[in-house]
Amino acid sequence: MKAEIQRKVGFYEVDAGFSLRFKSLLHFFQDLTGVHSDLGGCGIRWLMGQGRAWVLHRTCVRVHRTPCLGDELRILTWSRGSKGFRAYRDFEIYCRGEKIVSATSLWIFIDTEKKKILKVPEEAAQWYTIETDRAMDMDIDEFHPNLKFEPEHSETVEIRPSDFDPLDHVNNALYLDFLENLVGRTYPDQTRIREVVIQFHNEIPRQVGRVDIGIRQNNGSNEFKIFSPGCVHAAGTFQFFDSPESGPITEQGHSLNKPS
Repeated sequence: MKAEIQRKVGFYEVDAGFSLRFKSLLHFFQDLTGVHSDLGGCGIRWLMGQGRAWVLHRTCVRVHRTPCLGDELRILTWSRGSKGFRAYRDFEIYCRGEKIVSATSLWIFIDTEKKKILKVPEEAAQWYTIETDRAMDMDIDEFHPNLKFEPEHSETVEIRPSDFDPLDHVNNALYLDFLENLVGRTYPDQTRIREVVIQFHNEIPRQVGRVDIGIRQNNGSNEFKIFSPGCVHAAGTFQFFDSPESGPITEQGHSLNKPS
């Protein structure tokens, strides 16, 4: 069972060049994941009532053509099944019949009270059904970001109460907002980001009032991490539109920009 929504890119979802922000892309995916769960009878309110929730652990989002203000989008998602503690979900976005965004993701199932990772329940296969289609050629299991590098550029970001979602997490989409803002200030003349691969490593708790976002270039790759004293909250890589079209990791597991 695939789920889809159709929507028009709004003014509040774009940047100064009328291009869709990466933060907005992730919001689209979050909304559609919720729609899919509702269709399967396992919506977020029901899951939280059971003391359970899905949490995004890794995702790769690849933009083939940047959506712009006014574009009419058809957004699809489906489950690719699970293995043990890992569940896999893909996304595609179409505009006028052209696939303009591909994404793949890895999710974990948690006990929200004990903050414990649980094995994916067998019922998940009935909730969503399983599709064999792949949105892109990346094997998300093979991605392991560099957590220890020293940033070349960094800035501090204040964490606000409004940044927390119903799971009491700083919403995943805001991590990409932190990244886009630093990239925009560091490379003002660079073309737009084409691809982001991110692993959400440790949640940002409410007692952390600020985090740092740092980036560096390393052997043709652009690395980033979001961190606070003694803790890395997320890390990954990004590419610009003038980078090679092939993604960082193929289905065969060959890394094209493996962290040092």
